Amino acid sequence: MTEPVNRPSFVRPTVETLFHIDFAWWKDNDSNWRIFLQSYLCEKHQELFKNQADDVVIDAVDPVTAEVKQVDGLLHELMNHCAKQPEFIDENMPLVAKVFRIFLANGNHPLNAMQLSEMVNRPALTVLTTLTGPQIYKGIRIFQEE
Repeated sequence: MTEPVNRPSFVRPTVETLFHIDFAWWKDNDSNWRIFLQSYLCEKHQELFKNQADDVVIDAVDPVTAEVKQVDGLLHELMNHCAKQPEFIDENMPLVAKVFRIFLANGNHPLNAMQLSEMVNRPALTVLTTLTGPQIYKGIRIFQEE
């Protein structure tokens, strides 16, 4: 009896397929990812992180469970403060830049092309086609539960 072979899924993404920023993929494929993210910090946090080591770890309290976890300080401040500022997302930004900032602002919770299309004011098929093309932009990939 032969064992089943694990094959990658060839299911075609739809407008209901969930996306997120895959930071693990980004870290593996872009050595400058932290420098890029640092440029998204507000002035206060750019100054704070200017002379910090690349791997600042801070304690953060989970708002749901009250559990204290150690997290990446730069990502935490970016997503929990800087990305919440009203000027963080501009209506005139290119599609990918806007989608990327939306994920930062929402804590990187997965969203599908339909949800994103409402936020970026573009057709869902345009969003889907852009995010599933041959190039991966800023680590935005299909969400796969672990």
